[in-house]
Amino acid sequence: MIAKAFSCALLGLEAVPIQVEVGILRGLPDLIMVGLPDTAVRESKERVRAAIGNAGFQWPCRRILVNLAPAHIRKEGSGFDLAVAAGILKASGQLEHAELEDYVFAAELSIDGSVKPIRGILPIAMGMAAWPQKTLVISEGNLQEALYGTERVAPIHHLSQTAELKALLKAKGCNREIAEARTDEDVTEEHHPDLFLVAGQQQARRALEIAAAGRHNLLMTGPPGSGKSLLAQCLPTLLPPLSWEEAIAVNRIYSAAGLLSKERPWIRRRPFRSPHIHITRTGMIGGGVPFQPGEISLAQHGVLYLDEISEVSRTVLECLRQPAEEGRITLSRNWGTLELPADFQLVGTSNPCYCGYYGDSRIPCRCSAYEINRYRNKLSGPMLDRIDLRISVPRVEGAELQWDEGLLETSAQVRQRVRKVWEIQRLRRQEGHWDLKGLLHALTPAARQALGQVYDRQGMTARGCSKLLRIARTIADLSGDDSITAETLAEAVHYRG
Repeated sequence: MIAKAFSCALLGLEAVPIQVEVGILRGLPDLIMVGLPDTAVRESKERVRAAIGNAGFQWPCRRILVNLAPAHIRKEGSGFDLAVAAGILKASGQLEHAELEDYVFAAELSIDGSVKPIRGILPIAMGMAAWPQKTLVISEGNLQEALYGTERVAPIHHLSQTAELKALLKAKGCNREIAEARTDEDVTEEHHPDLFLVAGQQQARRALEIAAAGRHNLLMTGPPGSGKSLLAQCLPTLLPPLSWEEAIAVNRIYSAAGLLSKERPWIRRRPFRSPHIHITRTGMIGGGVPFQPGEISLAQHGVLYLDEISEVSRTVLECLRQPAEEGRITLSRNWGTLELPADFQLVGTSNPCYCGYYGDSRIPCRCSAYEINRYRNKLSGPMLDRIDLRISVPRVEGAELQWDEGLLETSAQVRQRVRKVWEIQRLRRQEGHWDLKGLLHALTPAARQALGQVYDRQGMTARGCSKLLRIARTIADLSGDDSITAETLAEAVHYRG
């Protein structure tokens, strides 16, 4: 007898439908899996055998063939356990009243028959749009996460419940309206310092506000202890929360990476990723077996912070160039091509030299001119050209070490201005005024003349000119100006370093 069950495989962030065909054949008792399964899938036959026995069913003492179709897609992970077990039970006549064609199974089995959660449930639940008449059968531990992607979910906690799926759906089935109603309740607040804690550094605070308002990349250079890291960690507190569409995109990535859990089923704040300086190229852009999204994708709609960016491997830094420009990563592997999102804001901090005190007002630098140039050249010209704002963060003098409530603004106050600029720029993009032509049209005659002088004097590239105009446009929006004046352009030139 042949039975068919359905499951899903993750190909990057996309859910691919998988048909599990189970046939009971003549021959010596054995379980054979075909269809390009990886090690975790091949090992599932022992888990499935033990789970079926401990769930009160009988293991068929026959030759069992399991085919995972389509065969050209590599099957990874333990999410096929439940589909294989249901197919075996159906083929052996132990689930006569269950219509497996109406369900998609995605869960791992324990040897005692309990059903365990897996990673990647949200992309799988969103992929159920291709099967509008089917119900997703998952572990109860994945229920909170799955509700944001599909309207038909049947959570179970034990393999024995596969005989009563219809009743279970009526009893515990949920819909997306419930999930959307809980969105505000599931906000996960990350702990970040408030901008009020930054003493002095008025120029850096201003640059940080401009970076937040225009989603500009930012590089801060200065001696140790000047407050660079504190400023960078304040940036997430200046950004508005994720919209519903952005939250879906972010949580889809974190689900595929296995970073969502029953206790944290939904991320509402913008991601802030701060990888170690010794991160590998694969850890940055994604890859590995099984496939994992990299730090670039995990920073989607958020901030990628590289502390001591000059100490990061040159190979790793150069792989940021294309994603920072295009907003996506294209990975080619021997089994296919994947496209991952990469809409992130890059923030880097660095010392000016090896000892860290070049240009400091109190401590003399111990590095030679050759060492200073060598340290600065760790960031290539093309990489620096993609960083919008480049500022120096000097030492904080003793007179500036004070927290006056009347002088220092909080993150909430700055965030209100940032939110208004985001709305202005959103409308400008919709009207098509965010391209180079629209930015040039906003220049006053004096600003247009000054731009030509700056372009020739600094040897600016076309990309650098475009970024300069976008910075000036953000500064003008913060001031409430419709046009870009020469004074606004001068301030933008100053922040370009």
